[in-house]
Amino acid sequence: MKRYFYIIVVLFLMFINSSVNAKGIDIKSKEAILYNLNDNSIIYEKNSNNITYIASLTKIATALVSIENIDNLDSYVIVKNSDLVGLNGYAKAGFKSGDKVTYRDLLYGLLLPSGADAALILANNISGNVDNFVNLMNKKVKQLNLKNTKFSNPVGMDANNVSTASDIAIILKEALKNQSFKTIFESNEYTTSNNLNLKKTTFSTSLRNNIDISFITGSKTGYTLKASYCLASTANINGVSYLLVTLNNPNKIGHIIDSLGIYNYYSSNYENKTIYKSEDILFSIPVDNSKIDKYDIKLKNSIIKYLDKNDKISYKYNGLLKLDNTNKVNEKIGSIKYYSENKLIHEEDIILDKKIEFSPIKYLLSNIYIVIIPLIIIFCIILVMIISLYNKNN
Repeated sequence: MKRYFYIIVVLFLMFINSSVNAKGIDIKSKEAILYNLNDNSIIYEKNSNNITYIASLTKIATALVSIENIDNLDSYVIVKNSDLVGLNGYAKAGFKSGDKVTYRDLLYGLLLPSGADAALILANNISGNVDNFVNLMNKKVKQLNLKNTKFSNPVGMDANNVSTASDIAIILKEALKNQSFKTIFESNEYTTSNNLNLKKTTFSTSLRNNIDISFITGSKTGYTLKASYCLASTANINGVSYLLVTLNNPNKIGHIIDSLGIYNYYSSNYENKTIYKSEDILFSIPVDNSKIDKYDIKLKNSIIKYLDKNDKISYKYNGLLKLDNTNKVNEKIGSIKYYSENKLIHEEDIILDKKIEFSPIKYLLSNIYIVIIPLIIIFCIILVMIISLYNKNN
């Protein structure tokens, strides 16, 4: 009975969260940001620069800094008692004092079950102690120019450990550039070299509650009393890659439901539209006094934009309406602006890419009056002179 109740709740929440009111998507998370990774554009935000507690989303930065400071992920570490101090009340991967494990094992333990034990083991073995490791984390934050993020520990404990949805998204984008991180982030299960069976928190939660997250490619959860429920995730739907961060949701499955609602809304209502196909002719303009009669206006590259499926696309041309041999190659002759409804989505200059060769014959034909009128005048003058001479002689 409980299982069916959860299914009803999930479906109901998905329906609510996929709807849109006048101000945007209705979600319970206090902060959120959604990226379209195909063009690195932000397509949805809610209080994305609010500084708040981020719980175990901290471990994304912990993993990034760890990977950047480990020479060989498959080298071994011996877990010490001192690595496991102060972990009461926090999720653990299950590493014990005396375990011989690899750095790769620890990274899986950090990101899948969100192991606080893995975080401290990594920090102590990479930097000698937690404080030194935290310094590396904050140094990384400065390198990324993130002014609203501060780390006080690698676990996600609330004390002086804050960030924003926007900053977490940037940290995650940076981390995903590393293939080792990406592989771990996108994994649901892993068995360590000492036979610990690790499962991703999001994966386990979705199974327990019959929630379909099959299109979510990677994820990291977070929870503390002050941070509430948080989720950083990536998804690939209909050829579009997304990155989403939601923070401060009060419900223990709400962070997942909000994320599904946002993904569902955008994948249902938006798509990659080809608004111009490479080398298609938009229109032609006439060419005077040349071997060619017209010049085709076209763009070199296709234009693909992520847009509302119902948006109407239009373009405006501003430039020369006629060309001749005085126009030179590589000269700007105009510009094209594309609009989705009334919003400018693309602007591009039109550059003359071929020589306009002069044609004397066409010039004469198009300017025949220049020849005919003088001839007529001369003819008339001669005629008058002949008539005058004739009358004089008679």
